[in-house]
Parts: sequence; structure tokens; C-alpha cells
Amino acid sequence: MGNWLPLMDYSMKTGVSLSTLRRYIKADKVKHRVENGRYLLWDEKFSNAPTQSSTLSQTSLFPQLNDSLIAVQQLEKCLEGAHQEIAELKTLIAFYEESHSAPRL
Repeated sequence: MGNWLPLMDYSMKTGVSLSTLRRYIKADKVKHRVENGRYLLWDEKFSNAPTQSSTLSQTSLFPQLNDSLIAVQQLEKCLEGAHQEIAELKTLIAFYEESHSAPRL
């Protein structure tokens, strides 16, 4: 029992990053196929595919809760990336403000 999932859906369900999944595909560590230029990964209910968190890979009595936890993890990763990007932008703004306020000779 299982089905083919697009790369993004598989990533969200398992909590494994897209780059890690692409490495697994390249190393032929996961069952996959290409359809219309898109990678699809085989997902079984009791899959042995590697995941980042063993607690999330275990069979759960509450699959909706499990899916919610995975979604929260993905959102936390996005938030962390956004915080890093904001910090970089603040640094650039400070640099530009400093360079424009410096007296010109």
C-alpha cells in the first residue's frame, strides 16, 4: 500500500529537506521516478525512507497531528531563513546609510 508523491509533498510529509531528498535520488537511496520532468517518490504507509526525526517517522495513531507537526517544522525552518535574511538586509542598510552619511572629500 502506497502512492507516488511529488518531491515537495514528500518533503513536507517526512520532514526531510528537498536538497537531502535530491541527494537520496542521485544516490538511488529512495524509490523514485520522473514523470513530465517532475520527480515522484514512492510513499508507503510504513516506509523505511530516512527522515530527520525518528519520532515523526514512527507510525502515529493521530496522522493529522503528525502532519501538523511536520508543517510546523517546515514553517520554523522558513522563519529561521527569514530571520537570517532580515539580519543580512539590516547589515546592508547600515552599510549604505553609513556610506551616504560620510563626508565626501
